[in-house]
Amino acid sequence: MSSASSIQNSTDPNRVILYMDYISQPCRAVLAYMMINQIPYEIREIRIFKGQTLTDEFKAISPTQKLPTIVHQGFTLVESHAILTYLASVFPVDEQWYPRDPKIRAQIDCYLHWHHANIRHAVSSFLYHKKILPKITGQQISEELEKEFLRSQHLSFKFIENILKQGLYVGRTQRPSIADISCYCEAIQLYLVNFNYEKYPEICRWMREIGEIPAIKEASKPFFKIVQRVKL
Repeated sequence: MSSASSIQNSTDPNRVILYMDYISQPCRAVLAYMMINQIPYEIREIRIFKGQTLTDEFKAISPTQKLPTIVHQGFTLVESHAILTYLASVFPVDEQWYPRDPKIRAQIDCYLHWHHANIRHAVSSFLYHKKILPKITGQQISEELEKEFLRSQHLSFKFIENILKQGLYVGRTQRPSIADISCYCEAIQLYLVNFNYEKYPEICRWMREIGEIPAIKEASKPFFKIVQRVKL
């Protein structure tokens, strides 16, 4: 387990300790949200591909041994969407990102629930079976499975494209929300395989807009360096 230098004041007793890997989409989403809202935090880097999530040391911190994990005032929490909504509850954050209005919040929650079984599965599981698992086992992804992942990607992106065409953001909101942060971090993961987004013009426009939000841009920089170095 490696401890990176703190980006915010590490002496702040209210700081959030974030265990993360920049290759991880959900980790970047949590980091970007904390940066947007100037939540005091400290990064502890855990390298997934070095097996550091599987150590007894990390298991003592995170029983699920998953990233991201946060520790805040002795409270440990995993799962990025649970973390994002928790942070919105305990810090004085900009309400734009997770409004208190129950109907708007429900729309955002709806996307966050949809995200896991759709765009996240279509992107992350595809990359794992297409590029990572063959390096571990030597077995290539079957043509059938690859087609199914590509079909899932298309359906997921078309779903998002249709929301954006209505002049809305991903969580069907008038302004960007945590739904957009989560979706953006997932979508750019396909840069690792030179994915062509041109058939989704609204997504292309939206990605440019979300990617230029200063905190999201900053949180994504290490990932883009990885992309240039190790394209899968």
